[in-house]
Amino acid sequence: MDEPLSPTPGYRLSLAAAGEAWSWRLTTPEGGDLGGLAPDRSAARRSAAFTASAVSALKRTHARRF
Repeated sequence: MDEPLSPTPGYRLSLAAAGEAWSWRLTTPEGGDLGGLAPDRSAARRSAAFTASAVSALKRTHARRF
């Protein structure tokens, strides 16, 4: 299921049950894919939200040329 990731606009989140875990895939506005596994649906959403936040912070840092 694809859904927007609310705290970080422009990112798309896909969640899917993968056996006893949940698979998550995050698509960046530029088209990059990041993903992982989590024990449950809410942990998958939190992992994706953390990843989106970290990627956004790295992009801002790169834009400042640090």
